[in-house]
Amino acid sequence: MVHYPRLAPRAWRSTLVFATVVGAAAAIGCSHNNPSPDDDIPIIPAAPIVVHVKNENFADVNVAVVVSSVSRRLGTVSGNTSDDFAISYNTVNGQPVVITARQIGGNGYATSPNLSVGPGQVIEFKVGSVFRQSTAVVHDP
Repeated sequence: MVHYPRLAPRAWRSTLVFATVVGAAAAIGCSHNNPSPDDDIPIIPAAPIVVHVKNENFADVNVAVVVSSVSRRLGTVSGNTSDDFAISYNTVNGQPVVITARQIGGNGYATSPNLSVGPGQVIEFKVGSVFRQSTAVVHDP
């Protein structure tokens, strides 16, 4: 019967590290960076999403967009005025969008349902004279 010497745990560790380094070096050495014919085609960024907010309330509101539970402030819309904002489609990236409006200096709050929007589409968010009567619509420009 042949007996092989047992390696100490430290020897196993160094052998494993050596094998990992050699494997990584081999993978890097075998990679290719050949340009493909599609590299000359320019990448056109997706058109931004326009958010048109019409505030029919007397109170000024802060408007925000919520994507994947992350809120991003768009700006302020004064009472009885309207304003337009733009969201990069990369921010949305196919996720449902919620538009919110919070009254400045008060407790009023308006929110849209989950909205599915594509590049270049328009969200029209109307803040009602009564906050709970606010509406949102998505359409093409």
